[in-house]
Amino acid sequence: MKTLTGLAVVPSAEGKRITYTYSELNEAGEVVSAGNKGNYIAVTETELAAVETLESAAKARL
Repeated sequence: MKTLTGLAVVPSAEGKRITYTYSELNEAGEVVSAGNKGNYIAVTETELAAVETLESAAKARL
């Protein structure tokens, strides 16, 4: 099983990059690997709307 351990939205030349880290657990709940990373560019309307919501909420706290 994979479990999300970190998430960030990073502006890049290509668009809003979603970066994440995760750990993999075995059936007993023991960590098999940790600190695994992945990323992608947000392109769907749903992803872009979610990013806008998070950015607006963060800006409101400034």
